[in-house]
Amino acid sequence: MRFTYCPDCGSKLTSKQAGDDGAVPYCSECRKYWFDVFPSCVIALIYNQYDEIVLLHQGYLSDVYTTFTAGYMVPGETAEECVRREIKEELGITPETVYFIGTHWFDGKEILMHCFICYAPKCEMKLSCEVDAAEWVPYRKAPETMFPDAPGNAAFMLYRKFVEMKERQKQ
Repeated sequence: MRFTYCPDCGSKLTSKQAGDDGAVPYCSECRKYWFDVFPSCVIALIYNQYDEIVLLHQGYLSDVYTTFTAGYMVPGETAEECVRREIKEELGITPETVYFIGTHWFDGKEILMHCFICYAPKCEMKLSCEVDAAEWVPYRKAPETMFPDAPGNAAFMLYRKFVEMKERQKQ
């Protein structure tokens, strides 16, 4: 979100140079820069000892496609805390390991996604009301039902990283 008015005093912001950051919205009344803000979320590919991954179906996202566990970070929470919380909330699973893979900018919603690959032993899932269905799927079959591979699709980027990881382990 790019600020037009000062959130503190309501004055119309002007553009002012802010060092190396270039022109930034500025309030001359409060003498304060207002840098762009955007939400952060996590997305996690969860795998088990049988090389299966969890795919979720969430009807509010799609009638057809599946995806990975994802959710928004809350103030004061680290990305690692958020991914563990989201996995526990949505699936009732406690991951044993959490590997940070990198970040991905989702332009469609202007969200910074923190991407993880997590390990959890195969277990029964206890789904939240946000998740219509979830299942452990052999990882090679996952693309058959995932959202199509397209620019901006963090799930496929994460899936490709997982496949690379598995290929390195075979060598």
